Amino acid sequence: MNTIPKITIHRLTENFVEIDTEQYVEIDSLEIKLDIPKHSVTYVNSLSGRLQLHENQNENIVNSVLAIWGDQPTIEEIQEYDQIV
Repeated sequence: MNTIPKITIHRLTENFVEIDTEQYVEIDSLEIKLDIPKHSVTYVNSLSGRLQLHENQNENIVNSVLAIWGDQPTIEEIQEYDQIV
């Protein structure tokens, strides 16, 4: 029995994106969601956030996010750390 990851862009703004991954299993041609917590990750539109997005997500997700984010980051690295603290 193989698990099938389902990736969803949950929230997408010009400054950040939240991406959820849930696990499903296929039984008799039916996809059934496993009762395990979804994995959620947030990337900010900074140089490091863009790099992490490219490293961790598939090309379709990256292209969808960059279609909204455009070519330039909107968050400077120093601002990103200030928002976390």
